[in-house]
Parts: sequence; structure tokens; C-alpha cells
Amino acid sequence: MAGSITQPLLRGAGRRVAAERLTQAERDVLYALRDYTRFRKEFSVDIAASFYDVLQRRDQLRNNYESFLAFQASAERDRALVAEGRRKQSDLGRIESEELDAKNSWTISIRSYMRSLDAFKIQLGLAVDAPIVLDQAELTRLQEEGLRDWSITAEDAIEVAMASRLDLYNVRDGFEDSARQVYVAANSLKPGLDLFVAADVDSMPGDRFQELDFQRARWSAGLDLDLPLDRKAERNAFRGALIDLERAERGLDLAVDNVKLEVRDAWRNLDQARQTYEIQTLGVQISENRVEEQELLAELGEGDALDLVDAQNALTRARNSLTGALIDHTIARLEFWRDMGILFIKEHGQWEEVVDDTELET
Repeated sequence: MAGSITQPLLRGAGRRVAAERLTQAERDVLYALRDYTRFRKEFSVDIAASFYDVLQRRDQLRNNYESFLAFQASAERDRALVAEGRRKQSDLGRIESEELDAKNSWTISIRSYMRSLDAFKIQLGLAVDAPIVLDQAELTRLQEEGLRDWSITAEDAIEVAMASRLDLYNVRDGFEDSARQVYVAANSLKPGLDLFVAADVDSMPGDRFQELDFQRARWSAGLDLDLPLDRKAERNAFRGALIDLERAERGLDLAVDNVKLEVRDAWRNLDQARQTYEIQTLGVQISENRVEEQELLAELGEGDALDLVDAQNALTRARNSLTGALIDHTIARLEFWRDMGILFIKEHGQWEEVVDDTELET
């Protein structure tokens, strides 16, 4: 039986150097897990954005259809009024012209909705011919709930992102990897000094080979010295490691600034979407009042056709804009959560709802 052991004392000595490959491999696995988690968040937001876009186009289709029906009813009423001599033919012509335009807008919105639905099927990996219809209850739920009032400031959101963004953790850990590589590269510049110990023992004479004769055991020990006379390759590797460390430090600073920029932009987009929704809500109310007033005047044979047309078109635009503002706010909210790093994806792919900003404190 024979055995030997060699223990580096200078170059290659220490657990940090010996376990470097294993350490880096373990950290690479962690980085991959973080990247995958980040990808799931981004993928969920992209799918949600496409889903809500289809719902928005279907709502526009419905609004345009209701606008066409309204102009159609107005045209029928004005024909009766013209027959009675209570309405000018020119007013009827204006209403009939707008009726045709409304029908054309309705037809165009049908094409737009069907195309967006087909594109969404492809994004989901489904066949274009798959007969699917998106659940209208989701848009109804958003309309009933309205907007959620968030009081978190941009600076607080940045603070949350600094502690939650997984991709930022990867960059920080990558900087630590570079610093560790500098230590390993510096260790390779040291002289080689290895302590070795060897021992062997023979078996008993005759046929007793399975028994060992420790009385005749032999051992030896010594030092193996390798002076660093030619370390050009190691020196270049060390310089390269220093350059990589500086590059990683600059990359970390850039990543921090980019995260701050993303969070600030997401916060501004969410705030802008909230204000736009409030404005469009008032716009719908005003347009509905205008249409109601013009309809009453038209039934009495008074009013102006141009005013009725403008009021009806303004109502259609306001309703479409209101739905768009609601969808934009919903997507901006998801993007805000994602950029803060608090968009948590469940096992079935749905995101975890953040009720209010007080949850961030926990």
C-alpha cells in the first residue's frame, strides 16, 4: 500500500484559490436562476400588455359600433323631420355623411381587432385558426375598480429597486467575482513551494499478501520549490484581471444609474397615466352631456347638425381614450412593479397583486 499528499504553501495555497472553479460555477447557477426569474417578470408584462391591447381594440370596436348606431338613429329621425319640413336637407346630408364615416370606422376597427387577436395567438404559441375569445370580464373589472392611488415617491421606489432588482444583484456579484479573480491571479505570481509527504508499506512475505508488514514501512517528506523566474503569462493574466475589475466597477455604476433611470421613468409614466385617466373621465362626462343636450334639441327640431355630429364624435373619441388611458395605467403599474423588482410571479404564471405601497415596507 502506498500513498502521498502534496500541500501547496504559497502559489495555489488556500481554500479561496483551490475552490475558485467550484465557487464560480455555483455563482453562475445563481445568476442563471436570477436571469430566469427576471425573464418571467418581463415575459408576463409583455403578455399582459398584448392581452390588454386586444381588449382595448375590442372596446374601440364596440364604441365605434355604438357611434354608428347613434348616427343611424339620428339619420332616421332627421329624415322624418325633413319630411315634416322641420329640418333642412343639408342637415340630413351631414348626418348621413357622418353615418357612413362611422360605419367605415367600425369596419376598420373590426379588422384592427381581428389582426391584433391573431397576433396575440401567435405570441401565445397557438394556431391562428384557434377559436379563442378573450374574457371581457377583465376589462370590466378594471373599469369598475378604477385606478389605485399610490403615494410612494420616486426616491422611495428607487430605494426599493436597489434592494429588490435581481439583475442588479447579478452585476454586484459579478464585481465581487472580478475582485476574487484578481486575488487568484495575484496568487499565481507567487513562487511555488509545495510540501509533499509519501509513504508505502509492503505485504507480508509468502502468500500473506493481504497482510501488511508495518515493520518495513517507508516514508519520505520534503519541499518542492519553483522560483518565479518566468511569469510573463501570469503577469499578463493579472493585468487582465485588474482591467476586468475596473470594467466591472464601471459596469456596476452604470447598472445602478440605469435602474434609477428605469424606475424614475416608470414612476413618471404611472403618474402621467393617472392624470390622463382623470382627464379622460371628465372628458367622457362632458361629451355625454353634450350628446344628451343635442339629442333633446334634435328631437324638438332645433339645434344644429354640426353640433350634434361634433358631440357624438367627441363622445366616441373620449370613450376610446378613456379605455386607452385605463389600459396604459394598468400596464404602467405592472412595469413599475417590474422595474422596482416587486412583481412576483406565481407558479401558474399570474402575478402577485400589490395592494398598496404599505406592503413595500414589509
